[in-house]
Amino acid sequence: MGTKKRKKKKRSNRVWMRVLVVLLIVVLAGVAVWQLRGMFASNASTAVVKESTMGNYYNGTLVIARNESLYETENKASVEFVAAEGSYVSRGSVICKVYSAGYNQTEINRLLNHREQIRAYHVNQVFNTYVDAALDNENAEITSLAQQVRTLVQKRGVGSLSNLEKQMDSALRARKSYLKQKYPDDQTLSELYKVENDHMKKIESWTTTYTAPEDCLVSFYTDGYENTVNASTYAELTPAAVRGVIRGAAPEQSTVSRGSDPIFRTVAEDEWYALFLCQDRDWNPVVGEKYHVQLTDFSNYVVDGEVVSFTRIGGDLLLRMRVDQSVEPVLNIRTCAASVGDFVTGFNVPMRALYSMNDQIGVVMLDGSNQIFIGVTVISYPDADTAFVRPTLENAPLAGGTTVRLF
Repeated sequence: MGTKKRKKKKRSNRVWMRVLVVLLIVVLAGVAVWQLRGMFASNASTAVVKESTMGNYYNGTLVIARNESLYETENKASVEFVAAEGSYVSRGSVICKVYSAGYNQTEINRLLNHREQIRAYHVNQVFNTYVDAALDNENAEITSLAQQVRTLVQKRGVGSLSNLEKQMDSALRARKSYLKQKYPDDQTLSELYKVENDHMKKIESWTTTYTAPEDCLVSFYTDGYENTVNASTYAELTPAAVRGVIRGAAPEQSTVSRGSDPIFRTVAEDEWYALFLCQDRDWNPVVGEKYHVQLTDFSNYVVDGEVVSFTRIGGDLLLRMRVDQSVEPVLNIRTCAASVGDFVTGFNVPMRALYSMNDQIGVVMLDGSNQIFIGVTVISYPDADTAFVRPTLENAPLAGGTTVRLF
């Protein structure tokens, strides 16, 4: 009996030993997995930069008012655009030519045919009859200008077609004047010039040439709000009026006079106005204070806006701000989502991405096989593993989604 008990006890001990061994294996395996995970995490060599914003800011909708003038016409048949859309034009530059309803190509063809008769008469009766060095010089200049126009039209040259047109017109007038003075007794030529002049007067009566009144930007796109939402009216606009623009309600006065059609608008380059509408009862903006204005729908474009005035009606707060920066990025924008406040835009990067080079803190951006050092300023540390930074150079290529090295 004693022998059986001992055997049973030995068997029980062996079972417990096996259980302990299994438990030990499980624990060791768990520790190994944990260590491997930590090792792989710590050995990560790159990270992705995340764009971020810090500070106090308020979300709402922005209506943009520009210092612009709308140009209109009546009985418009066609428009010849000379300036490019969105281009900067200097005072006196031709923007476009507008042809009225009386304009037709038949009269233009008659003028061209008549000028061909004048040219033929010059060749057969004047140029081949008289030896005239001054006239030869006039003809040579006209031929040269004609060749330049032909080259530019065929897109093989560089230059301004408008300027060449002016030079050609001036050269033709100079030659005509010279011929009239040099050969006044040629009755046939005088009659040809008279008929040409009559044709030109008729065509000019159908044509209106618009030039820039000052240095400005020009745009041929209009939305109907140019006369009601601009630098002259923005200070009087109410929250209800601004909300109507946001909804796309038809403006009360889209044109200066009934029956007019918009042609183009000229826009002052270095100023515009931001009408910011939000619903925040706790924010008390300060007149004269500058706030950051971030256009969230347009590549997070950020400008500084100075508060001119504000109106609070019910739950609506309307902030009117002046922006002394180029209007070009918002030349064709009327409304967009925006954030306004004392916020700072920047990037969240892992602490391990910070690297010192020549006493400058920065990150190393990976661009294919290239490694680019970008200096940064650390604004804050959101947590123990993250730094909130901004590039020291304004045009640095750091952006959300950029890959950086870890050290």
